[in-house]
Amino acid sequence: MREEGALKLIGRVAVPLVLYGLLAMMYPTLMGAVSGGRLLRPEAGMWLLTAGNLMMLPVFWLLYRRERKQKGGQPFRIRDLILLIFGTVCISRGVNDFLALTFLPRLFPGYERLTEEILAGSLFSQLAAGVLSAPLLEEVLMRGVIYGRLREEIKNPRTAMLFSALIFGLFHGNVVQGIYAFVLGLFFALLFEVYDSLLPAILAHMAANLTSIVAAGTEKIFFLHRNLGLYCLMTAGFMLAGMVVFRYFWRRL
Repeated sequence: MREEGALKLIGRVAVPLVLYGLLAMMYPTLMGAVSGGRLLRPEAGMWLLTAGNLMMLPVFWLLYRRERKQKGGQPFRIRDLILLIFGTVCISRGVNDFLALTFLPRLFPGYERLTEEILAGSLFSQLAAGVLSAPLLEEVLMRGVIYGRLREEIKNPRTAMLFSALIFGLFHGNVVQGIYAFVLGLFFALLFEVYDSLLPAILAHMAANLTSIVAAGTEKIFFLHRNLGLYCLMTAGFMLAGMVVFRYFWRRL
């Protein structure tokens, strides 16, 4: 019986991920043909990603709405919104800056190449892909569909959050970004569980991606990477503040 339950769970989680993979491969070809190849140029990469995300969004939104089971969450107040954004910024910067201090970016350089590809696009395309379309699609898919199914099958929300965060990390395809996504994915799932709504998770995801874009674009301006002591102090401060905010929401489960 346990084995049957595990197979059912794996199947329910795998199906939307496989569907996402198929659509992610199909849409670029389709949009490239429609645009006469213009969207396939390297400088248009972020616009292509934006278009693909927005085209896939209705598919997973319909799936999410069909399976949606409201359990009643806590009210989402202005104070919570402020704490959410502050905590997201701190967690994002703390984890990202901590990983930069380790050997992982040098051992797994795929993360740096991805950052370069993102920064190669215009600011508007970065915002459209990273701050608008990706958070919308990924939250509907990862928290709405994947976490929702895990929550239904596992019954224990904390265990379901851990598994969903692990899947979210693996979803990003490289070790450095995967660790970063795991931590943030745990926070996003926590917000979804506390409020029984995708809106707080979407707003947090948008804030995290915006923070990364701003940090990547201003790193050379502030020269913080040249002062190791100040860099470590700020990283520790971000991580401590992020943990305090995470604990605040965790206690509301």
